[in-house]
Amino acid sequence: MARLTREITAVEVRATEQNRIRYSSNHIKHLPPATVTEFDWKNYSPLGFRLIQELEGIDHDDYMHSICTDETLEKLSSGKVGKLFHISNENRFLIKILRKSEIKVTLEMLPGYYRHINNHRSSLFSRIYGAHAVKPLGGVKTYFAVMSNMLHSTVFMNKLYDLKGSPKGRTSKKIEVRNTTVLKDIDLDFCFYVDPLARQRIIKQTKLDCELLEEEGIMDYSLLVGLQAQESCQGSFKSDSTRSMNTVSNSPDKSSVTLMNPCSPDRDSVESEKPKSIQSVTSSSETIQINSKSIMAATLNNLFHNRSSTNFGMKIPARARRVTRETGEEEWYDVVLYIGIVDTFQDYGMKKRIEHCYKSIQHNSNSISTVHPKIYSSRFQDFVSNIFLPHDVDL
Repeated sequence: MARLTREITAVEVRATEQNRIRYSSNHIKHLPPATVTEFDWKNYSPLGFRLIQELEGIDHDDYMHSICTDETLEKLSSGKVGKLFHISNENRFLIKILRKSEIKVTLEMLPGYYRHINNHRSSLFSRIYGAHAVKPLGGVKTYFAVMSNMLHSTVFMNKLYDLKGSPKGRTSKKIEVRNTTVLKDIDLDFCFYVDPLARQRIIKQTKLDCELLEEEGIMDYSLLVGLQAQESCQGSFKSDSTRSMNTVSNSPDKSSVTLMNPCSPDRDSVESEKPKSIQSVTSSSETIQINSKSIMAATLNNLFHNRSSTNFGMKIPARARRVTRETGEEEWYDVVLYIGIVDTFQDYGMKKRIEHCYKSIQHNSNSISTVHPKIYSSRFQDFVSNIFLPHDVDL
């Protein structure tokens, strides 16, 4: 556990910085006449967020240089609340347009959030590096947060899920991230078998993270799960993303597909992989065997012995089991998982309480996504326990 050198004070939470900025002269040349070129830029709790940046090894000057660009100003000017985008020349950061109330929630939880990620370096939280607002002269103010991008590598995700632990109203709305459709709870037809120690740590860290969110009155957050195919299966994995994978019979004696190179425990090697077919086998009563044991051992060794790692949710080897809804047949896949807790911007305020009452008339009050933070936390933890199951293979 890292030693907390100082707390973020209430004065620092309330502090702001304001600057007048404008498009670069080169960019202005390509804008239509009468386009507003000057903006008021505001940084919320600049010292507080700088402590988080320092904790995460982010140079503040580089950070500001990366986010305060022509591209950012243009996207923010035309974006809607909830829009998520990354900056083309800096994939480390994700920018999400927020409501003013969500900025307020973020600032209120900032001292506890900083204390938590300092004490729990392997927290699954997507890191929040800054809260800002930008307003074109004479225009409308846009609020936004800058977060870590857990998918910043060049690894192609065969599946990408945004999961809340409740299927009510959780259908896909064709949102895409890097050419992959973001799926929701109702689309999830997998459970994941991971090393028992990995599962234990996932569940423990989820509990610790949820306890903070419960204390801060936060709900409506999600578990982001990226699923990358590995080589060591038989049969192919048909992706529902915009890039589909080849389909063949999942019968073991008929398997015949092109395999990709084994996934290396080295991050650079993983990032260089191209998406290719992976294979499945029908279920049997025998214990599931993992073929990539050396890969698993190397990756898990890093997970368990590097407790200060901030990349705990990255590259978790697993066996994914999918039950085909049409036939009830089971399929198994070797995968690498990327997981993180995202969208921690919503408190259980009056608007959400009214929404809860309205939805409770139509559905079971505990099955909807809008519930009291304590109930949300408990359900979220149960959900994580149910989709990550222990794999009893000795490495």
